[in-house]
Amino acid sequence: MFPRIVEIGPFSLYSFGLMVILGFGAGMWLAARLAKRRGLPGDAFLDAAVIILFASVAGARLLFVLLNWKDYSHQLAEVAALWRGGMSFHGGVIAGVAAGVFYMRRHKIPVLAMADAAAPGIALGYAIGRIGCFLNGCCYGGPTDLPWGVHFPGAAPGVHLHPTQIYAMLANLALCALLARAYLRPHRVGQIIALYVGGYSLYRFLVESLRKGYTADVMALGLTEAQVFSLVSFAAGVIWWFWLQRNREPLPAAAGRPAEVPQDAVPSS
Repeated sequence: MFPRIVEIGPFSLYSFGLMVILGFGAGMWLAARLAKRRGLPGDAFLDAAVIILFASVAGARLLFVLLNWKDYSHQLAEVAALWRGGMSFHGGVIAGVAAGVFYMRRHKIPVLAMADAAAPGIALGYAIGRIGCFLNGCCYGGPTDLPWGVHFPGAAPGVHLHPTQIYAMLANLALCALLARAYLRPHRVGQIIALYVGGYSLYRFLVESLRKGYTADVMALGLTEAQVFSLVSFAAGVIWWFWLQRNREPLPAAAGRPAEVPQDAVPSS
């Protein structure tokens, strides 16, 4: 693995941190471009980038530490060691979304419409971030005889493990493409972020079955914390999508260039 990309004296460039930053930037760029296709202020994503980035990183680290408190309770200095990996995506999304909602409401920007534009970018950023997990040698799965199995540090000699980080990257790139296509087609405001919640939850539930007992602890009923959360969020995403389908008027397909969104079709929250 390559946890450090460059090391010059006391300075080290860590692959995990670099991929997280690159993923965040790519996600913001895609969200801004898609928002402008529907006449939304895409630059708001870029203006709020620093706030959302810090909130996402803090939330992701905080939830990971809380879920793994037994590993940090006696070495509190490690809590701030972000370069070693250890981030909870769910925590990052919750904190980042909260920061984004605060910013959008403060500037009177339609929250749900912007959330739809952000959904493909979230999937893209996550996919790039998982490359950092692979390079860092964390978040892998159990043993496999498949030809693409990888020997990770810490595994027994000759044992190859599922590269679940690569599975995650591929699944989220596919989800990004699906969401971007759906966003440009007619849909109800809020359906794209609902589709993201459902799609991400389905992917995460499946991939966690490969990590269970290795880099993911069982919580209850043979399920990991992420699987329990994924079941709840998948149900919420599906119910939300169908509710919007029945109760909101659809937006037309996006124009080839920035266009105005009908104001009566874009609720403020």
